[in-house]
Amino acid sequence: MDLLKSLKEKAEYFSDAEEDQGISSVVSHIEIAERHYDGGKSGDEYLFNDVIYRTNQAFEGALKETYRIVTGKDSEKLTPHKIEKYFEQNNVLKERVLSLFTNYRTEWRNKSTHDYKLYFSEQEAFLAIVSISAFINILLDQMIEKRAYDKEASEIESGRLPGISLPPNAGLLEQVIHLLKAFSNVIPHKVSGTTIPRITERELIGSLTAYVNELASDINVYSEYSIQLGDSRKRFIADFLFEYAGEKLLVEIKRALTHPLRSLRDGQEQLVRYMAASGIEQGILYIPPLNVGVEMEVCTSKRKFGDKEYTIVLLYPKSGLNK
Repeated sequence: MDLLKSLKEKAEYFSDAEEDQGISSVVSHIEIAERHYDGGKSGDEYLFNDVIYRTNQAFEGALKETYRIVTGKDSEKLTPHKIEKYFEQNNVLKERVLSLFTNYRTEWRNKSTHDYKLYFSEQEAFLAIVSISAFINILLDQMIEKRAYDKEASEIESGRLPGISLPPNAGLLEQVIHLLKAFSNVIPHKVSGTTIPRITERELIGSLTAYVNELASDINVYSEYSIQLGDSRKRFIADFLFEYAGEKLLVEIKRALTHPLRSLRDGQEQLVRYMAASGIEQGILYIPPLNVGVEMEVCTSKRKFGDKEYTIVLLYPKSGLNK
């Protein structure tokens, strides 16, 4: 896996706006850190220290950019320490980002910041680059999700997207199916690329969260829902949990860019595992269309585990998946 390539691809999402140029600067620090690392391996071992200093700059820059995008407030006058405290106290970072944030801050940034006499080895420089690259990669996912949320909410509030009417007296499952069908008419207009249509999973999650919050405010929606696996530290992360009037529903999203039938089959098994682990008895596997005018198929089935019966709904484009 090329972590730097992944960073550059995600940073492209923010390349059009002048106020987002700080994100490309963050990626540049990682790129320079890798060059210093190569120089250190070639014999200039003092450059391993410069790797750490560059990754620290990337860390601080990423904190400022995240604060700006997530809160909508200026971060220039805030110290990294104040931003760190804000993130910790306000639960800004999602669970998987928080663990990487804590690891880098305690293992690399704090040590190198407070002891100017430290010397770092090749292995330590390598681990610093990998740690900060992983952190910023996942942090960019959260920034992309927030920006997609803001764009979707703005379009709905301005009237550029039509409103919808939910079926009266319907339960949570029926309402969410109705919402996802309507959302399927919106998604193709967000797809980029001419040869291979594409949209990232984080864009989908951000847009769908805003869509539901704006058009069905009675439904509570939570992205990246954590499912504890018994007494172990392991957990599943479902794309969505929806709640309404005492009902709960899991939704998992798949982008069937290649091997659509496999995505449908594997996604269904993944959803079933999440439902069994959580005890939530309703779930939807949603594969959004990438082209305009595609009719959506709805298939409902039942699975029984122990004394519980689970309802699984597959919602996917008819064209391309029935072949």
